[in-house]
Amino acid sequence: MARVIDSVVGHQDEINKLFQLKQKGRWPHAIMLVGPSGIGKKKIALGMAQALVCESSSEGCGQCGSCLRIEKLQSESLIVIEPDAELARPVIKVEKIRTLLDSLALANLASARVVIIDQAQLMNPQASNALLKTLEEPTDNVFFILLAPDVHQFLPTIRSRSQVMRFHALSYEQLKQIKPQQPDWAYRACRGRVDLLTSLASREGAEKRDESLTFLEQFLTDEEFLLDKGWRDIVKDRAWAIFCVNCWMQLIRDAIVLKTQAQKFILNTDQSERLKQFFSLSDAKLNWLGEQLVRVEKDINSNADTALAFEDLWVRYARVD
Repeated sequence: MARVIDSVVGHQDEINKLFQLKQKGRWPHAIMLVGPSGIGKKKIALGMAQALVCESSSEGCGQCGSCLRIEKLQSESLIVIEPDAELARPVIKVEKIRTLLDSLALANLASARVVIIDQAQLMNPQASNALLKTLEEPTDNVFFILLAPDVHQFLPTIRSRSQVMRFHALSYEQLKQIKPQQPDWAYRACRGRVDLLTSLASREGAEKRDESLTFLEQFLTDEEFLLDKGWRDIVKDRAWAIFCVNCWMQLIRDAIVLKTQAQKFILNTDQSERLKQFFSLSDAKLNWLGEQLVRVEKDINSNADTALAFEDLWVRYARVD
């Protein structure tokens, strides 16, 4: 057994800053770890939870009972809140936050308690307001770690009461260290995210990718796109919709790069035939679509209706010269 933090690849500067906060007695009541999914934020949060409750080391020893229970997610000093994944639109409801606050009101013999809220941006407004009340009146030795892609997905009042630590996507080399022997195009196309790399490199993921790129071709060429009900049923799966947007962004990016004759920077090296189809589109239209896909991804991550997001994108795309 060891410290969870030691299994993290990358982010060493950010991890050092977190330990400095702890060692200087400046660890905040609430901290946001923000950055793309699949880069190790949750492992870092668990590693810092070990450091906060460890019986023998300010950085977590990985050997004491407290550290071992944190690692196994069996500690009374650790509460992990996650969205209700079984819902069509995953969300953290107010009932979960109220149950959490009730449990925090109970006496605890541990030196500290840590609450990790994964995908905290998916708290509904009632849950966010319930959490805000406890952030406004912090309890001694209770520490909140909120994980999310973007700090701007939170209420301004929650942001103002939390310290923010930003994390970046993993490098090509770091991805190969974590998951060796994957297709080269998958390392390049996964945007520095292990979860996306795993999905892309799997047989099912390769099929999903092909489906999403076929959907992109329909989006770009079908003048009656809005009348087709088939794609609306497909994008109801929020995870698939996000995956789809990621694939589109990568291919649009490659099309822009290819027009500059910089082939060595292409990510989707196995999609040369599809990329040729983009030569008829103007640079302005490609750039516009790339920028708008970033917005669509944020909207879907914030629980926007997926079908409406694609419909609105198509309507606005059709108006671009």
